[in-house]
Amino acid sequence: MPQKDRFKDRIVNIDFIANSSLEDLPYRNVYTLTLITSGFFYGMLNGISLKIKAPCLLCLTSHDQLTTIKQQNVIAPTIKFDADFLRTLRVSEKKYLPSKNPSIKAGMNLFERNKCSTKTGLYQLNDQIYPKILEDFFVAGSEIAVQSDEFWVCRIKKYLIELLSMVDELEKASKNTPFNEALNYIHSNYTKKITLNDLITHSFLNRESLNKEFKKKYGCTAMKYLLLYRIKISKELLTHTGLSLNEIAYSTGFSYDTYFIKQFKKIVQKNPSEYRKSTRKIALYQ
Repeated sequence: MPQKDRFKDRIVNIDFIANSSLEDLPYRNVYTLTLITSGFFYGMLNGISLKIKAPCLLCLTSHDQLTTIKQQNVIAPTIKFDADFLRTLRVSEKKYLPSKNPSIKAGMNLFERNKCSTKTGLYQLNDQIYPKILEDFFVAGSEIAVQSDEFWVCRIKKYLIELLSMVDELEKASKNTPFNEALNYIHSNYTKKITLNDLITHSFLNRESLNKEFKKKYGCTAMKYLLLYRIKISKELLTHTGLSLNEIAYSTGFSYDTYFIKQFKKIVQKNPSEYRKSTRKIALYQ
């Protein structure tokens, strides 16, 4: 059921269901984001046989077909939202404008199904990333129900950007290798303080070998990759939410907004406020 914003005169097309019935999935005319937190089930997704056990994330649209053959002790909380939720851009305290196409891009390819895509709509979560996905999912669900302040929609978008980006990156680094262990640690902990020793400990690689792998894959050291990933997420938040620079800095692992601004300008060649203004103009007319 769409939510009536208690702070602004508008309807927000998003809903949270504490435990969906698998037979109801996917919901019609919306994006369906379902987190399987316990249990297992057998079934078919778009004609492909599946055996699904918790924890995993389902990213479904109306074009997907899910059939359940057998299930046991499944708990499936769901966030569902329509394209209008992605299109709405916050440009001031009271003004929201719709763009022509979905503007949020981070992780949305998880919902895509085409001949060139390898995305299935079902994503198994490992022990490293699951706690953060679980936290973001239920905080977003709580925000839908409570609407804690006038920025509640911005915060939901923040949590969606964070968790979808994490799952997308997990899919790219799904093989169990020391290098991917370091990548997964970054993607699931970038909001916290991370040191080079942390990455060495989790990857079981020494400093030289770790940086060699990152330079081979991304052309930079491990710690530089961490910085670039934080900037990448902050760019999404600047464009698609109205959160303050201080909150965005904190949400992406920067201790102070002044340090965030300095690093952002060094990498992007614009300060965060300039970037926010320019990208919103672009997104509005996509």
